[in-house]
Amino acid sequence: MEKRTLLASFAFVFLFGAMIGSASIGTKFVAFASNEETKFSISVDSASGTNYYTLVEVDEGDNNEEKQITYINHNFTFSSLNGKSVTWDFGDGYLALGEIVSHEYQFPGVYMVTATSIASDKIQTQVITITVDLTGVAEVDNMECECAPTAKDTVIDLIPPSGNSNIQGYLVVEHDGSSESCSLRNPLQECHLRVIVQRTEEGNVVSEEIIFDDTFRSNEQIVDFNIDQLIIQPGQGIQIRLETDQLRDWHKPNVEWDISII
Repeated sequence: MEKRTLLASFAFVFLFGAMIGSASIGTKFVAFASNEETKFSISVDSASGTNYYTLVEVDEGDNNEEKQITYINHNFTFSSLNGKSVTWDFGDGYLALGEIVSHEYQFPGVYMVTATSIASDKIQTQVITITVDLTGVAEVDNMECECAPTAKDTVIDLIPPSGNSNIQGYLVVEHDGSSESCSLRNPLQECHLRVIVQRTEEGNVVSEEIIFDDTFRSNEQIVDFNIDQLIIQPGQGIQIRLETDQLRDWHKPNVEWDISII
């Protein structure tokens, strides 16, 4: 009777221990399987960003002003998860290697970023879309009347990207103080401004639209412009041309515009 009790107790301990061992092994196996099933993924700190372009013309006393151009490009940070030897293709001809990388785009547009994870047993790829917009500012030298000794118009390149976009902005022409004030002129000598939006192809003007052509009697004139559903092919461009044909018009133009990719 005592032997049977002892054997039964031993059997219970053995079975209980086996059950504990199975539970422990089972738990570890599930966790291991979960790690194997994790998928490669990527993310970016912002799906869109804005580059900044600034043009300043420095007057050197002739019509060959020095142009000072500044670019401040948005910096994107890309991250990957559960990847091995991750290679990034930013869609603009540049590549990078690493789990976390950063990149700036020189031109506005829509870019497809491809990340590839290369492990010993498999290759995984993920794609993310990035949009880069543009804000431009131009402060250019005086626009002058045709009668002036250094008569010239002023042309501002809006540097639109290839593809579809909207452009909206405004320009301001201010009396520069070297000629008679606009507000003091008689009606026959009112200040004059003509604003022309021109489409170019390989540097040549192929079409144009006059959006403002009038006189004014203030020392500052503001003209808004809006170009919707613009389609630009490689080699094409959009520029704004400022003209005046009134006697003694000397004005300094400033232009600011935004390009949003659609």
